[in-house]
Amino acid sequence: MWNYRVVRKKTVYQDSSDKKERINYTYAIHEAYYDKNGFAGAITTDPVEPFGETIEDLRHSWVMMAEAFGKPILDYDMIPEPGYKRKEDPLASELDKRVKDFESGKTKGIPWEQVKKELEKKWGPFDEDAYEKQIEDERLEKEQYHSKAFIGIPAFEDLINKIYTDYREYIKRDVAENPWKYE
Repeated sequence: MWNYRVVRKKTVYQDSSDKKERINYTYAIHEAYYDKNGFAGAITTDPVEPFGETIEDLRHSWVMMAEAFGKPILDYDMIPEPGYKRKEDPLASELDKRVKDFESGKTKGIPWEQVKKELEKKWGPFDEDAYEKQIEDERLEKEQYHSKAFIGIPAFEDLINKIYTDYREYIKRDVAENPWKYE
C-alpha cells in the first residue's frame, strides 16, 4: 500500500555569523509505502508534485496529496518507522534472483520480437495508431468534462468540494473495477 504523506526533514547547519549549530526543518509531500501493519517502510527520496497523464489524473493526484494533511507527519530520518516489518515475498526474491542472473550474463533476456509475437498470438495484432488515437480521444474527453464541470465555479470552497466529490466517485468505481489495487 502507498499514499502521500507530509514529511518533515531536519537539516543541521553551522550559522556563518556566530558559528553556532542551528537546526532547520522543511516540510514536503512524499509518497510513502507501508507494510501490512501500516508502518511506513520507505518514502520517495525527493518530494513529489501533482502529476497526471490526463487532467483527471492531475485532479486526483492533487486530492490524494491534500489528504496527506489529515495524517500524522512522518520524520524523514525515521523511515523505515520503528515496527516496520519487511514482507518476505517469494516472488520478489525470485525476481531478484532472475534480475541478478540476467545482469551477470547467466541468463539471456527474451527478445522483444518473441514477446510481441506471443502477445499478438494471445490478444491479436496491436494497432499502435488506433491505441494512440484512443488515448488522445480519452484525454480530450476528460479535458472537456473538466471544462464543463469545474471551470467557473466561483467560490474556492465549492470548487474543492466538487473536485473531492468527483474523486470519491472515481474511487468507488475503481474499487469495483480493480479491487486488487486496494488490498
